[in-house]
Amino acid sequence: MDSLDAIIWGTAVTNLGRLDFPKTYGALELDRLIMQPGGAFPLANVNLVLGAVTCSGKLSLIVEYAEEAVDTST
Repeated sequence: MDSLDAIIWGTAVTNLGRLDFPKTYGALELDRLIMQPGGAFPLANVNLVLGAVTCSGKLSLIVEYAEEAVDTST
């Protein structure tokens, strides 16, 4: 990305909702599920992506942003 002039959207929000996966697979136990919403909404086009998913009774929130588009000093 050469500049932020090509940004189409300001923010993208996605929620997979509550996923009903089995918590155990043999000896393995699922603790939580984490998604990467930036794969569907490239940060080259969107400066902030928020994602949410609930699995095994736990809510995971993901925030992805283009660092040069957000003032992180505060």
